Amino acid sequence: MCNKKTHVLAGLLYLCMMATASATPSSGNVSNYGAVGDGVTNDTAAFNLCLTYNVICWVDPAKTYAVGDVQMKNGNRLIGLGTVEYGDRTAATASTRPILVGVAGSTNVINVSGVSNSAAIDGLFIDCKSSSINGISGGSFQLSIQGTTVVDCAAGLGDMAGSTYTTEAHIIDATFGSNQRGISNPTDSLIVNADFANNSGDGIYLGGGANSNTIVNSRFEWNQGYGVQSYGGTNNNSISNSIFDRNYKAGIRLDGVTGFTISNSVFTRNGRNNVAVDQNAQVYMSGAKNVSITGGLSLVGRDDGGTGTYTPAYVFSYDSGTPSTNVTISGFATAGLFNSTTNPTGSFITAAVEGPEPTSGYNVSGVNDIADTGNTVTGITAFASGG
Repeated sequence: MCNKKTHVLAGLLYLCMMATASATPSSGNVSNYGAVGDGVTNDTAAFNLCLTYNVICWVDPAKTYAVGDVQMKNGNRLIGLGTVEYGDRTAATASTRPILVGVAGSTNVINVSGVSNSAAIDGLFIDCKSSSINGISGGSFQLSIQGTTVVDCAAGLGDMAGSTYTTEAHIIDATFGSNQRGISNPTDSLIVNADFANNSGDGIYLGGGANSNTIVNSRFEWNQGYGVQSYGGTNNNSISNSIFDRNYKAGIRLDGVTGFTISNSVFTRNGRNNVAVDQNAQVYMSGAKNVSITGGLSLVGRDDGGTGTYTPAYVFSYDSGTPSTNVTISGFATAGLFNSTTNPTGSFITAAVEGPEPTSGYNVSGVNDIADTGNTVTGITAFASGG
């Protein structure tokens, strides 16, 4: 027979077990809810069931899941059981991570617009296979994206219309490639160790209100728009320790921004289109205010293999119609061969600056191809062949 003491101990043990169970997030595998992973069967319902009944949903590697508008909720974690792959790949070449391909007629592969308090996507390969489907929707708050690649979508994150914003996101060790646009309208977000390559538009688009982003240790290369375009009234964004290489337009466009810092970054071979002078530059500014550019490097070059046109023609390009003000440039080195006739030794960019430079609050120091200036000047003349 059990005495009273035994009952008390049993009760305490039960309560302890219940407390432990309640403290452990529920988890499940999408395959347990009917996901097939053959790349043909629509597995959306299985993903949604798993995310409805669990906090964490695991996705098996080396399988391809056809899904559309998967609904993530507050606290959900959608995690792929695979090894991280970087670079511009497709569903046909990715093998170690689970692959999510878009179902025709979907708006997004994953819809996170219902996330208002934290969710995470980790270790997935998303291939929309359609320029009309977004990879991951906008509209979330405190979303974490890590170890994930998004390719062949309209917008890799967000939407092309720029109507939604992704707020307080952490985007780490991620690749956005061969989309129409890599990321659209993050705000108050942290982007670290990310790769934006071969998108048919911009790597990152910052529209009005996409403010206070920190972008660190990232690569922007061979995008057919700008590496980063900040347009229409953004405030207080920062880029550091990043590389802008062979983007078809300028590496960075700052149009109507107030407060933007660029530091310790490398700009090489941007302006590949070589069409308009404002695009044939490393950095283009129009009506920009309170801009700081420090510790950078500007190089020119051609396509890989020595083909194509040497670009850019200019390091900095200023819009003639809308002047910029309060621009500080310091510790920025320029080098490289642009024109073999006027600059045969390849010591400097042929012309460092295009367009009328700021006349208010312009400060240049330690830039080897632009004369040093005081805080306010009437403009400086770009050297014809360096020096």
